[in-house]
Amino acid sequence: MDFLNVVFAIIGIGLLIFVHEGGHFLAARAAGVRVEVFSLGFGPRLWGCQWRETDFRLSLVPFGGYVLVAGADPSDRRYPPSESLYAKTIAQRALFWSGGVIMNLLLALLVFPIVFSYGVDFAAPVVGSVREGSAAWVARLQPGDRILALEGREVRSFENLAVEIALYGQRPVELLIARNDTEQLVTVVPKYDSASGLYQLGINQAYGDFALEVTTDGPARTAGLQTGDVLVSTNGKPATNDAMIEVLDSGKPFEFEVRRGEQLIKGTVGAPVAKDPTAPKIGVTQVFRRVAGVRSVAWLDTLGLEPDDLVLAIDGRPFRGDGLAAYQLGPSRLVMHVARQGQEVVLEAPVTPEQRAELTDRIALAPAGDLRLLPSPDRPAALAGMRAADLVEAIDGKAIADWDELRETVEKSAGKPMRFRLRRVPDDTKAFYSSAERDLPRGEVVELTIAAQGTPQYDYGFQASAPLVQQELVADGFGHALQLGVICSLDLIKQSYVTLKRLITGDVAAKNLGGIIRITQVSYHASKRGPSWFWYFLALISVNLAFVNLLPIPVLDGGHLLFLLIEKVKGSPVSARVFGYSQIVGLVFVLLLVLFVTYNDILRLL
Repeated sequence: MDFLNVVFAIIGIGLLIFVHEGGHFLAARAAGVRVEVFSLGFGPRLWGCQWRETDFRLSLVPFGGYVLVAGADPSDRRYPPSESLYAKTIAQRALFWSGGVIMNLLLALLVFPIVFSYGVDFAAPVVGSVREGSAAWVARLQPGDRILALEGREVRSFENLAVEIALYGQRPVELLIARNDTEQLVTVVPKYDSASGLYQLGINQAYGDFALEVTTDGPARTAGLQTGDVLVSTNGKPATNDAMIEVLDSGKPFEFEVRRGEQLIKGTVGAPVAKDPTAPKIGVTQVFRRVAGVRSVAWLDTLGLEPDDLVLAIDGRPFRGDGLAAYQLGPSRLVMHVARQGQEVVLEAPVTPEQRAELTDRIALAPAGDLRLLPSPDRPAALAGMRAADLVEAIDGKAIADWDELRETVEKSAGKPMRFRLRRVPDDTKAFYSSAERDLPRGEVVELTIAAQGTPQYDYGFQASAPLVQQELVADGFGHALQLGVICSLDLIKQSYVTLKRLITGDVAAKNLGGIIRITQVSYHASKRGPSWFWYFLALISVNLAFVNLLPIPVLDGGHLLFLLIEKVKGSPVSARVFGYSQIVGLVFVLLLVLFVTYNDILRLL
């Protein structure tokens, strides 16, 4: 089945290229222009056939295709003017260079209504979870909220929502949401995520119930569980992701309740089979002390806390990552020392006991990205004497720069003892934080020997997976299907334009660009989702291909159309020298772009 999906993906991409170049071929034939080569791919000819004067071929390099016509280069005089493109009218030449774009748009407008007539399954725009400190968290979006519209426009899917938010930028966005059978408007200000290079709300997709796949032998089958059972609860707790992790990591028997058809079945899964432990770990997490988000309220606005502040101390005590709940009781004046843009800032505000109790609800903290660590109880780091907020400076004499290097060093240790050099937070707040962490922090240097250990893994004889919550979009009739197709095409053209604009301004990172590898990969996943989704995806790519080819870049269709516009205004074609150099510059640009997006694709694969 996977092989067939790969084949369908390759055929789909080939179809798009064939349709695009077919547009050029038909336009050339309509104008009486000789077509020398019709090629899928570039480079050396692999296979082909001759029909009339045209060589139809399949070429080695699968990055698009081309149609070679007589007289495309004005200096090419091998054929009579009646068969050469340069001798045709501006209107005929414009039709030739826009032929591929027109065919791509026609393909999309043909495919969209067909797939919507049958129905397309989309990931429903339902909030599954909200990342703490995110834009959605600040706006108090909740799991289960269904997003109906964005700035008055219907939201058709979770993917559609993500794209719209990414392109909207850092501007307030009005969302219409449905919550508990009521509708309400919520204003959200998207935040830029450096990891993805996009503006995001900070929400995850919603998933349905956990469905079980039971292996041939094991504790689950012995307990009577069957493939297809829907997990309702474990040990009396609702079957959530966290509850599943707690059970599967425990290594102990657990009670279950599953739904099988109309029946509710209860039982107990026995002790699991022990498997090889995970990679060695020392049992630490990063200290959460960077302010990720603040829910505005009058007393908190008076305090002046801002996103990205680093919390250094609260109420005169060094903040060691023990959470804000520890400060819900305290004096009537809240004092916070924070690092802001390399400077230490002292924030103060009068607070009531009720306001202190709101600290954890109003302020979200995230890892600061440094190597201050929080050891987990009864794990190697804590047992060796590491304390909260200890700063790792070196392991076995080698300086450690970041979290990834720390994790890699620990995993490569294979459980052998390592010598950690740490900088410990002193109790004297001023002595430690007076530099606002611009220089090497003060404090006692501590050396500890820590041997990493793998975490046990267990096999209960089943796997649980939760499908995405989906919704099917089906047109009421042909007119509605055609309307949806036009809306999708126009939306995508608009999104492509805004994406290009955001790339130039830096609001969308260039690493999000993808090439033929990425397109083929996504086509493969689209084919696995079913015929409707596969053809829907191909229609999307077809519109994208039309947009890209209209860009005014020499060697692309849009570049040739630009030269025709100049010729129309000027009254004569551009000089052969200008045309020749522009083609070289355009070709170099396109080749560099292909190399860049292919590099991005390879990084994603790795």
